[in-house]
Amino acid sequence: MILASCATQSGVWIKSGVAPLQFNQDNYACLQESQQPYGYSQGGYGWGNGWGPGWGGYNGYSGVQTNQELYSACMKARGYSWQPDKVPGQ
Repeated sequence: MILASCATQSGVWIKSGVAPLQFNQDNYACLQESQQPYGYSQGGYGWGNGWGPGWGGYNGYSGVQTNQELYSACMKARGYSWQPDKVPGQ
């Protein structure tokens, strides 16, 4: 059975004999395990002259992203292998 998942290159994670429900559970668990926080902050008062979008506080952003290396390692540890899509003409 061939099942698709998130990856930086086009392809599928495969594991013979796995049911779609099991793949979904494994995929979800690996996505959870591979999330890493990221962020950026800039203190101060804007453009250096005391005025601007950052005046009186801090500019910044944060969130989480999937670490693809951790995700791949998790899927491999669960018995899956990555099968890249074939490039047309090969």
